[in-house]
Amino acid sequence: MRLRSSLLVPHLLAGTLLAGALCPGTARAAAPPPEIQQALERMRSASAALTQYTYEFRREEWKDGKQLPPQLMQVKFRKPLDVYLQWTGDAYKGRELIYRQGWNDNELHVKPGPLIPVLNLDPAGRLAMRGSRHGIDMIDMSKVTDLILRQTDRLAANPDLSATFTAQGAQLINGEPSHCVEIDLPKERDPALYATRVDMCSSDATGLLTRLRAWDQEEGALHKVEDYEFRRLDLHPGLVDADFDPDNPAYNF
Repeated sequence: MRLRSSLLVPHLLAGTLLAGALCPGTARAAAPPPEIQQALERMRSASAALTQYTYEFRREEWKDGKQLPPQLMQVKFRKPLDVYLQWTGDAYKGRELIYRQGWNDNELHVKPGPLIPVLNLDPAGRLAMRGSRHGIDMIDMSKVTDLILRQTDRLAANPDLSATFTAQGAQLINGEPSHCVEIDLPKERDPALYATRVDMCSSDATGLLTRLRAWDQEEGALHKVEDYEFRRLDLHPGLVDADFDPDNPAYNF
């Protein structure tokens, strides 16, 4: 992961302070304890500052009563919503996707693999959603962060609800020093909450997500429905229009 030197010192300082605050411990409250709230607010501000980045995304999900195969993909993202994906793991290896808001009639431009012609798909359609619980917009790390923070904001706004917040301490997530938090949500009392339990880890250096896992009740049992890893994040990749162009000679559309 590359960081500009002008940004590195304050990030490392914040990470050092966070490491001292998020020592393992459990609290039950309507809002996160101050040390966890500090980490969440740092994540919120770091996420809001994102404009473009690349990362390696590992995704494992439970959907429609079955475990989907783990997917590994290389991601290029530029705001507002320019996306290039290339699948590099065993599942869907060689698949490529481009989406640009307002381009291609707002459809996904997908090359499923060798010997298969390019498809243009409705992002919310059955084919596009078959291998994922979320739409293309959720490839944006800031959208994922916002989804989780809305849960803690909802708790804070309703004093009748309380969750269990457990600081899990320092962990090394794919080589990235991180601190992790487990949140057990009262979804039985508020079905609008996202999940029954969420575990998330944020980078000591950047404050951004390094891993997110969610458990929920489906078909009468608790399943781990999502396991996301955000690896090798580059916050300053210098992306240009050609990175989101199917005519790019490095691509196979």
